[in-house]
Amino acid sequence: MPTDPQDLKRAARIFKSLAHPGRLQIACLLGSGRYTTQRDLIEKLGWPQSTVARHVGALRLGGLVTARRCGTEVQLELVEPVAHQLMDTVCEWVHPETGEHFNHRLSGLAHDGSPGASHAVARAD
Repeated sequence: MPTDPQDLKRAARIFKSLAHPGRLQIACLLGSGRYTTQRDLIEKLGWPQSTVARHVGALRLGGLVTARRCGTEVQLELVEPVAHQLMDTVCEWVHPETGEHFNHRLSGLAHDGSPGASHAVARAD
């Protein structure tokens, strides 16, 4: 099956953008469907501003996140639907016994990225 080289480049850019646990966690937080500011992410994750900015920048370069200025804040939004699908697929592969979705898994992580008091969430399909 022939594959368009531009499609392959886009796919590689998406995978590269999501190839870090911190960026995956940010993508999950932004994927909740509501706008989130960088300040909100800093507070939720407990990471330094520079770390959050670096990861958000990588997600923006990958085309997964957009930014919109609203007064003094910059609103961030996860705009690439494939990011949600990829994270769910990976979680189903890693946790086949629960069928849990990736964003539920990451929501149970502590601020430092280590497992916290997470619990399995059954898939609602």
